[in-house]
Amino acid sequence: MSLSSKERLVSEPKSASIIEIPDEPEISPERFSEHVERVEQNVSLSKPVYDDNGQVIVNNSTPTSVTIKLPLTEEEMQQALHLKIIYSLRWLAESTKRLLKIMGGKFTYQVKN
Repeated sequence: MSLSSKERLVSEPKSASIIEIPDEPEISPERFSEHVERVEQNVSLSKPVYDDNGQVIVNNSTPTSVTIKLPLTEEEMQQALHLKIIYSLRWLAESTKRLLKIMGGKFTYQVKN
């Protein structure tokens, strides 16, 4: 019994060639080292970079010195820390105290009028 050509094509096993893809590229860095130069410098942007939707992608990365003006005088701060916990002035003083710990010496107290 002879098989037709269509049956022969379906019944014959298919063999695929296997190609191994290396983990590392075959191009060595030494080949391009004479053409590529590493440059390390700080970049400051004059304006922020925006995407197509108008959202800021990158702001100016140069640090600016910030001085925070606290909402209490030094006397008010000391008095407020000794108030009962139910008073909002106490909570303002506590949050200001926490801010002082985080920011260090970059603050000024309110001037007494």
